[in-house]
Amino acid sequence: MRLRLTIRRAVLVLSAAMLLTSCSGSDDGDGGGSGDGATAQAEGPKTQRAALRLDGITDEVAFGQPLAFTVPHGTIDSVEVTPEGGEPVEGQVGDDGSSWQSAAALTPGASYAVTVVASDTLGAEHTLTDSFAVGPVPDANRLTLSMQPADGAVVGVGAPITIRFDQEVTERENVEQALHVASNPQVEGTWHWVSSQEVHFRPKEYWPSGTQVRLDLALNGVQAGPDLWGGRAYDLDFTVGKSQIATVDAATHTVSYSVDGTVAATWDTSLGAPEFATRNGTYIVLEKFETRQMTSCNANITCDPAHPDYYDLEVPNSVRLTWSGTFVHSASWSEGSQGSENVSHGCINLSAANGATFFQLAQYGDIVTVANSTRGPEDLLQRGDPGMADWNLSWDQLVADSALGAPITTDAL
Repeated sequence: MRLRLTIRRAVLVLSAAMLLTSCSGSDDGDGGGSGDGATAQAEGPKTQRAALRLDGITDEVAFGQPLAFTVPHGTIDSVEVTPEGGEPVEGQVGDDGSSWQSAAALTPGASYAVTVVASDTLGAEHTLTDSFAVGPVPDANRLTLSMQPADGAVVGVGAPITIRFDQEVTERENVEQALHVASNPQVEGTWHWVSSQEVHFRPKEYWPSGTQVRLDLALNGVQAGPDLWGGRAYDLDFTVGKSQIATVDAATHTVSYSVDGTVAATWDTSLGAPEFATRNGTYIVLEKFETRQMTSCNANITCDPAHPDYYDLEVPNSVRLTWSGTFVHSASWSEGSQGSENVSHGCINLSAANGATFFQLAQYGDIVTVANSTRGPEDLLQRGDPGMADWNLSWDQLVADSALGAPITTDAL
């Protein structure tokens, strides 16, 4: 009887022990751990860790659009968005801590790598990577242009750098900030807008002879106007040659031609007759033609062959000074008046031989100054004629015509 009671108590103790054991297991069901039921109930189930991902990055981002992405359930610690071979793009994390957007323009056609370090809900850091490309600027939205001087050219000491855009530029500051001039030696200069489609750079003083110049237009991705963007970069190099300056005196009917500060020749000339007076001022050589068809009709003088001022001539050794039609050229028909009387329709006439010499020496950017005539350059300045737009305005006026409103010193070359 006592033995049976003892066995029965042992069974009850074992059952109680088993019951306690079944109430003190871990919450992940692995059968391990220790502690009482109250402790396990307070701990509850473990927090689940959410997987982090980059959301919003597609294979191609449209040109002109910022890059924007999120890290759902994460907190962004650092972001690096880098174009191939370039510097990281600036950007900002949103107030929510899980979003980011670029601040700088993305380069059309470029490929970018993205590296993001973000923390999950438990504070563990994760490195997330992706890549994308930026779409090109469509032709309809692309800023296009031409430049002068030509790449590799040798130019005169007065040569401006001229950029002519095919579209109207309204965001001039954006564009001007992308125009970079370097030279050896360095010089002070300024960009100035002749019109909404043309901008020039000239040094404060004439370029020193022998100066090496490089122009870089970092326009790819630069907004130039509503729905107008630069779609590529441009560059050119040129060298400043000898200082060649022709000083023309309408009163003495002479041209004094100097090279590097020394008078090399003095020529007789005939300028515009009183009713067609040649304009005073400082011109630059723009281009030249072995022969040039010149007519009084194209010059807006007369189209009537019976009119005494009518002409239609093939003119040799024609060196253009303005788009409006001022040239230095050979004029055998006025040689009898050269040196004594002004009889032309506004051009600077030289003899056949002297005109050929000047033509051979002339280069883009050479200086031609006219003095003692009866007509000023104001009308051509108002029209932005490139032959007179650079050296007939004060330095302060030129700087004021810069979108940035300040002169610059060229970068070292």
